[in-house]
Amino acid sequence: MRLFASIPDLPVVPPPAPGEALGGWVEAIADLYGLSRADYLERLGVPRRWVTEAINRDLVFRPLPSVMTRLQVDTGIAEEVLRGMTFTGLDRPLEEVCRNYYVPCPECAYEAERHADRPVELLFARAAWRVVCPLHLSALDQRDVVAGLPLPAFYDQVRHVIGFLDRAAFDRTLFQEVVGTRLAPAYSVDVFVWFVYLLNSFLRVEVSDIDTMRECCEFRILDAYNADADLQPVPLPAEERNGLAVSLVLAWQLLATPFTTLFAGLRTTNQAGRKTKRDEGQFMAVIRMLLEFWPGEILAIPMTGRALSIGWPPKDTVATRTAQTLAKPWSNHASYAERLAEAHWNHTAWVRALLADRSLVTGTHHVSRFPWVGPFHYRPVASNTWTASRIDAARQAAWNKRNLGLDKRPGLPRFPETAIRRARQPSTSRPNWTAPCLTISPHIVDAVRQVLEAHGPLPKKLRARERRALMRKLSAAVTKLLASQAEGGR
Repeated sequence: MRLFASIPDLPVVPPPAPGEALGGWVEAIADLYGLSRADYLERLGVPRRWVTEAINRDLVFRPLPSVMTRLQVDTGIAEEVLRGMTFTGLDRPLEEVCRNYYVPCPECAYEAERHADRPVELLFARAAWRVVCPLHLSALDQRDVVAGLPLPAFYDQVRHVIGFLDRAAFDRTLFQEVVGTRLAPAYSVDVFVWFVYLLNSFLRVEVSDIDTMRECCEFRILDAYNADADLQPVPLPAEERNGLAVSLVLAWQLLATPFTTLFAGLRTTNQAGRKTKRDEGQFMAVIRMLLEFWPGEILAIPMTGRALSIGWPPKDTVATRTAQTLAKPWSNHASYAERLAEAHWNHTAWVRALLADRSLVTGTHHVSRFPWVGPFHYRPVASNTWTASRIDAARQAAWNKRNLGLDKRPGLPRFPETAIRRARQPSTSRPNWTAPCLTISPHIVDAVRQVLEAHGPLPKKLRARERRALMRKLSAAVTKLLASQAEGGR
């Protein structure tokens, strides 16, 4: 990707650090020329009354096209590079979650600041869907995983999920690749991340096995939520919860391979044949959470056709056809009988719960029964037994009902359109007003002169690509010289 697109108006521009947000980079330019943030933004066409503490956030989410054009002319940075420093095109429901979210990875921040030799505001620190940093994954808690498992395969799956969410946050149709065209309308990144925090707050599991061939994990439930006197779910204590990476992988497998994970990849505390009321309560808690997330079309899959037919394999083992199918890949493994029994118990418990408790599948609630979790300050419309298309329509209607218009969304367009047009035109109350211009400080001019003298004569004829490379080299040298001079002055 080309960095410089044309000859800039400014002689020196600090190159954007990898992963830097647009708002922080604009502030770095203002600092380099000894200007306040409001002064330089006024040069870009942003009125002073709009410059608040939230201006960096506004520049990240929905910058004005006129500001981007003026910034490109000022700096010479290519348009695609500037656009890559923003969240332009972000899925609308994610904007409300991300606008008040800023959790930078300490390692990423340190590396970016060391590379740029200045403070750097990271773009993806505002990405609420990045529940963990895919580049610097912390070690799992010993209580979250059985000792001796191949954890690199687990970390690879975490990075795969984060990479998918990075793309789906700007194009929710990517869920069609995972769940198909029919079920895709029920899913979006904000709903999936809400489900991750839901599992993290109300269910504790451990990673009991990692299948490197099938790239999936198996989980054992250790604890689940209880209900208070009003039958409202009570979250687990913070110190007893899983790491978010574990909840992320579990949520992903329940999305991508729902019944393989539920029946063959998720076990309750006790083994089959020793199940107690506690195991039934844990599985019922999982079902209640899944019915907040899964659309109604999924519920019929393990309850139709020959899914409930009873077979009689050798050793007088009774199991449903679904359990036999899910356990078949391990038919030559020593754990086949145990896996078959667990899948059979899970399947029959699922069917028994749906057929016995009609409130699970006939509820009319439109909003999730679970409280707020994570960075979400709202509860999304629950899937319950609605079809995917009805779920999508209900969520859109609920979103519009909350009256989240342009004036409340992050970004500079949240200001009235009339104010935007007025800001682009010279004020009639100030007839002699002109756009502010930058005065190049003598020390910057001197630094440019020193770098040009050290470089020697410049070629007279250069191709466009060679000219951009030379400008990038000289600009970086001047920035480094100015930084060293400032350090020596202090």
